[in-house]
Amino acid sequence: MDKKKLLVLIDSVNCAKTALLHAKQKALQDSKHIDIVAFSYEDTGNILFSLSPEQVLAIQDKQLSLLRATLEPLLKKELTDCEYTFQTVWHESPEQWLNNEINATNYDMAIKTRHIDAQTQFSELDWQLIRFSPIPLYLAADNKWRNNCNVLAALDLGSEKASKHQLNKAIINCGLDYANSEGCEFYACYTVHVSPILRDLGIVFSDEQVLNAFEKLPALQRDLINEYNLRDKLHIKAGLAEQVIPSLAAKLDAELVIIGSVGNVGIKGKLIGNTAEKIMRLLKTDLLILPPTQFNTNFLN
Repeated sequence: MDKKKLLVLIDSVNCAKTALLHAKQKALQDSKHIDIVAFSYEDTGNILFSLSPEQVLAIQDKQLSLLRATLEPLLKKELTDCEYTFQTVWHESPEQWLNNEINATNYDMAIKTRHIDAQTQFSELDWQLIRFSPIPLYLAADNKWRNNCNVLAALDLGSEKASKHQLNKAIINCGLDYANSEGCEFYACYTVHVSPILRDLGIVFSDEQVLNAFEKLPALQRDLINEYNLRDKLHIKAGLAEQVIPSLAAKLDAELVIIGSVGNVGIKGKLIGNTAEKIMRLLKTDLLILPPTQFNTNFLN
């Protein structure tokens, strides 16, 4: 049994199954233990009368007992042959619980269902986990379930920063590990930014920006691609990353896209998000988001 575990986060009983199936697949492949945490919370501070501490505790106990009773049959049915633990937690902010209560070094990743329908692509909790999870986050889309799907790694190769090089390396390693374990194809992509306004005015041309783009990359990033012999697997496109990457994922039949998070905080990050968030809004695939604080290059093993 691998000492590093998988962490499944459940905030909706109706959406739990997809995350559990992904965790089961990974656990059986790599002999991993699964920790399952289901959250519930009800704000009792806005009612017209005050509740006693005993009444508040009784509400918590009742809701958590109901949650456990609802989920336990599903766990027994879906996690056959898996080793797992299960707990229910009363907490308003699961992302805060994740940062305060777990030892990040004990886990390969957190797995959560990403519910997709005509109205929404991400829940508010999804975004909070994307921004603040201390461990790699796997969001499993519940709109499809396919085996042997391809994987696309979104790289930022234009930066000379050592931190970007480390993150790119982690993304590549994760993608290659996933492709090897699933028997699928691995691809990488890099987007050369082209302003739509300048392009439409005929001041810059996408074809010119892509021409010899690899040779123009920082030496550190070129060496990384060559180290892994990925030149033929690297797709360099010009445009806006939030348009290019979803289009390329569809073209390559990628059902998993791996992205590095910059961990945006503050007003700007919360209101408009970063480039990675703009990309994710247009992707209906599974997502694996690597946090900036952990460049674990081997957690899929």
